[in-house]
Amino acid sequence: MLLPGALLALVLAAQVWFLRGRSRGAAGRYRRWLIRAPLAMLVPALVALAALGRLDALWRFPPEFMALRALLPSMEATAVAIGSLAGVTGGLSIIALRARFGRPLPAALRGMMPAPGERGWAALVAAMAGVVEEPLYRLVLPLLVTMLGGSAVVGFAAAAIVFARAHRYQGIRGMALSGSFGLVLAGLYVLSGQLWLVVVLHALNNAGALVVWPAVAGARGAASTTAVRLE
Repeated sequence: MLLPGALLALVLAAQVWFLRGRSRGAAGRYRRWLIRAPLAMLVPALVALAALGRLDALWRFPPEFMALRALLPSMEATAVAIGSLAGVTGGLSIIALRARFGRPLPAALRGMMPAPGERGWAALVAAMAGVVEEPLYRLVLPLLVTMLGGSAVVGFAAAAIVFARAHRYQGIRGMALSGSFGLVLAGLYVLSGQLWLVVVLHALNNAGALVVWPAVAGARGAASTTAVRLE
């Protein structure tokens, strides 16, 4: 109990550090995320797994979550992967069509859109977000809470709340959407048992607002977008 508790305190302290302060300038917001997010999310997650002797949890589904999986419908991991990837791909197509015909991005997501000069940094953030965030929010945080005596359900719910808080720059509605998205990813992770799947899905989801929409909207001359504030 002592080690998981200390590691949980370390992980949460890193989250507090990540949320402190703000950047100046356009691309500076993305550079700040690229520097601080790995240090506040990926590094503590890897340190925690190494300290627990559980680095294999990155590719092996933890037995602590098996009770929760037993409550969900039985599905082959391949079917979950194909279905979820197809769904996200369809969502990206819808985003592209909406941008092509000048439909506005939902208000809760407008704060994610980069200005024209920030698109390169935004694409890098979109590509890295899943790798940096998923080991923490879908694996380490739920695992530590479960090891401390909570259920996996409590662990994943708590992780979704912390995940939503990390997206406070999107406002209350955006935080609610982020928390809901975190729960969906958690469900897909438990169903499939594959961390790589939610890493890819997270990256594709971010690519919709940070890459696809600005690129398509810019191509039709609608490049007036709101910059992301990664605070």
